[in-house]
Amino acid sequence: MLQSLSERGLLKTSAGQSSFSVLLFQDIAVIPILALLPLLAAAKPHDDHGVSLIGDLPGWAQTLAVLAAVAAIVLAGRFLTRPLFRLIADTGIREVFVGLALLMVVGIALLMQLVGLSAALGTFLAGVVLAESEYRHELEMDLEPFKGLLLAVFFIAVGAGIDFSLLMGQPLLILGLVLGFILVKLAVLFLLARLFAMSAPDGSRFSFSLAQGGEFAFVLISFAAGLALLDPAQTGLLVAVVALSMAAAPLLMLFDERVMQKRFAATAPPRESDQIEETGSVIIAGHGRYGMTVGRLLQASGIRAVVLDHDGEQIEALRKFGYKVYYGDASRHDLLEAAGAAEAKALVIAIDDREKALEIVEAARRHFPQLPIFARAFDRVHAYRLINAGVEDVHREVFASSVEMGEKLLVRLGIHPFEAHRAAKRFKAHDEELVRRAAQHVDDTQRLIDIARQGRDEIERVLTTDQSGAVQVHDHAWEAPDKQPAEKPAP
Repeated sequence: MLQSLSERGLLKTSAGQSSFSVLLFQDIAVIPILALLPLLAAAKPHDDHGVSLIGDLPGWAQTLAVLAAVAAIVLAGRFLTRPLFRLIADTGIREVFVGLALLMVVGIALLMQLVGLSAALGTFLAGVVLAESEYRHELEMDLEPFKGLLLAVFFIAVGAGIDFSLLMGQPLLILGLVLGFILVKLAVLFLLARLFAMSAPDGSRFSFSLAQGGEFAFVLISFAAGLALLDPAQTGLLVAVVALSMAAAPLLMLFDERVMQKRFAATAPPRESDQIEETGSVIIAGHGRYGMTVGRLLQASGIRAVVLDHDGEQIEALRKFGYKVYYGDASRHDLLEAAGAAEAKALVIAIDDREKALEIVEAARRHFPQLPIFARAFDRVHAYRLINAGVEDVHREVFASSVEMGEKLLVRLGIHPFEAHRAAKRFKAHDEELVRRAAQHVDDTQRLIDIARQGRDEIERVLTTDQSGAVQVHDHAWEAPDKQPAEKPAP
C-alpha cells in the first residue's frame, strides 16, 4: 500500500499520512495482542519459533515476560544505540556500520523467539529502535537496494503459504470471507474518516487503501495456532483470507482512483471564493514556498499585501501559523478587483501552475492594464511565454540563487569579492537581455539555439575583457574579514 501511494505521489497528502499512521498503529498493536494471547491459551505454545525460555510459565507470567522484553529493547535502543552508533561512525568504516545494524536486527529477533514470539515481530521492533538513531537516513540508504528484493521475497512467501487445495475445495466460503472481511474493514475505516472530519475524497482514499489484511496477521495466526487457539483447518482458512485480501489491495486502490475519486470530483460543489475584506499595495497570487518569501519580506518592510491562493488545504495550514490568506482564483477579474487591483501598485504571480499563471496575466492585462506585474517563471521557456504575454518583470525561480552561488564560488576560487560581484551582475544583466531577445523566437528551436550560442560567446568575451583590464580596488570593505588591515589607533 505504501509503495502504491508513493508511486502515485499521495504519501505526503492528508490521506497518505493518515494511512501510514494507521498502518504503524496496527503493527504496534500486535505487541500487546501477542502478550495477552497466552492468557487465552488452551495449551502450551508449540516450538514453531524455536526454543522458548518462558514456555513452562503460566499465562500471566508469559505476558509479563513478553512486555518486559519489549520494554527492555525499547529502553536499550533509546539509551545505548546512539553512543554505540556514534562510536562506530567515528571509525569511518561503512561496512562495520551496516554490520552493527544487521547484528542488532538478528539479536532482537532471537530475543523475541526466546520469549515465544515471532522473529518478524523482532525485526519490526529492531526497525523501531534503529529509527531512534540520528543515523537512520544513512541506514535507509544502505538498505535501499535490498528493499525491493526482500519485498518480493515476502510476497512469494505469502503466496506459498496459501493452501490452494482448501481454496479449490471451498471457493465460495473463502471468497465470501474475503469479501466480508474487506467490507467490514471498509465500514470501520469510513466511520473513522467521518469521526476525524476527513473530506470525502480523502476518506475514500484512506479507507480503500487500508481495507486489506496486514502482514502481521500471519504472525498472529501462527502464534494463535501454536497456543492451540486455532485448529489447522481454521489456520489455513485465515491465512488464505488474509493473503487474498492483500492481493486485492491494488484492485481496491484502482477502484477508488478510477471510480470514487472521479465521482467526488464530478459531484463536489466548487468552493466559493472568500470574501476579501481588505486591500493592499500589493496583490500576491500564490502563497507557497516562493510567494511566502515575497510576502514575508513585504510584511517585514511595513507593506500590506493581499494574498490569494486556490489550494484549500494549503490555506487552512497557513492560517494555523497566523497567515491571512484568501481562497480564490486570481484569474477572475472580479476577485482581483475586490483585492484592490485598480489601485494596487503591483501584482505578484507566484503560483506553481504555468498555464494558470498565463491566465492571470491575461486577465490582469485586459482589465487592469496599468497594474505592474511581477511573475515567477519556472524556466526559460516559461519566461518567454510570460514576456510575450506582456509581463515586464519576470523572475526565474532558481536563476538568482544560482548566480549568487556562482558569485560565492568565484570568491572561493580566489577572485576578488568585488570582481566576483561585478561579474555576477554583468552575467545576470546579459542573461536577462538574452531571454528577452529569445522570447521573440520561442517557437523557432533553431533560432533559439543560435541565440544561445551567440549569447554564450558574448558574455564570455565581456567578462574576459573585464578581467584583463580590471581596475584596482582599494575599498577594504570588499576584503574578506581575515584580510582586512588592522585599524589604526585614534590620535
